[in-house]
Amino acid sequence: RCFAMDMAKSRDIRGKMPFSVNLAMFRQKLYNRNYLYQIIILGGNSMKFNPFCMCCAVSKQEQNIRSFQNMDKKVEYMKKVMDRMANIAEEDCAPSVSVELKKMFRDFWEQPMEDYTSVKKKYNQLMLDMEASLEETIRNSEDPLETALLYARIGNYIDFAALSNVNSDTVLSLLKEDNKEPLNAQEYLHFRKDLSAASRLVYLTDNCGEIVLDKLVIILLKELCPELDITVIVRGFPVINDATMEDAQDIGLAELTTVIGNGSEVGGTWLPHISSEAREALESADLIIAKGQGNYETLHDCGLNIYYLFLCKCKWFQYQFNAKPLQGMFINERRI
Repeated sequence: RCFAMDMAKSRDIRGKMPFSVNLAMFRQKLYNRNYLYQIIILGGNSMKFNPFCMCCAVSKQEQNIRSFQNMDKKVEYMKKVMDRMANIAEEDCAPSVSVELKKMFRDFWEQPMEDYTSVKKKYNQLMLDMEASLEETIRNSEDPLETALLYARIGNYIDFAALSNVNSDTVLSLLKEDNKEPLNAQEYLHFRKDLSAASRLVYLTDNCGEIVLDKLVIILLKELCPELDITVIVRGFPVINDATMEDAQDIGLAELTTVIGNGSEVGGTWLPHISSEAREALESADLIIAKGQGNYETLHDCGLNIYYLFLCKCKWFQYQFNAKPLQGMFINERRI
């Protein structure tokens, strides 16, 4: 009865309930904050694995083997890929299935998974070399926090999972465009209001290099809100060029605030398979900043107070948000 009553109340808090409640599937956590009950249900909701993403996944696998000579073996492999697509589960999402397919490719073709260690170090150093000048630009801007968020969003370009032609020249070009595309003004007002009332913030990172720009956002947040408890969550294990604890330590982020791994090798924050530590941090956060498409794909419809910050890099995101390639987004989970 209490649960049903507070679900009704939570509609006033959220504006809408963007997910269906299934007690058999989802975990319920009810807690009182500022005299209001909030419902957080963490258990499996993510962006649905849609036909476009299914076709994209199959196409990428075909591209991976196109140069191989053994046609019979290629057909056998593609049958395995399509069999996986035919058995998509309710909790599956594009980033989780991508990990499965990479392992399938490795095992079937007896080839090691690609090592991005040198790529990660290259882009971390590229951004570290620019850190001082970027911080100066940020501090001299009209709204340093907004400018820092804009730079952090531009850094989301450094994504070897979503883009096939990432290069340092494009990174530098994007950073020198003076952030011509501002954050959504209304969402930024909401964000500043939420920030002023928050006691706990979680920052979900995405890629190497980009994490240096995330560091500049954290510096500004700590200066603006010295009492704010900030936890940064990175990937638990290496996946493509995503940032891990090693990257956070290498670029000095771990010296500034609490940094934890999420316990997962999925390129996002896939709630059914993250660590209890990461899960508890998300549950207790008043405010979450989530970088990158992967975090959107794994978290959308969870109902948490998440501000997604990313570039639209794939055609599905461009279609979904009526966006141009590499157009920046700043959107809130509860108002999408």
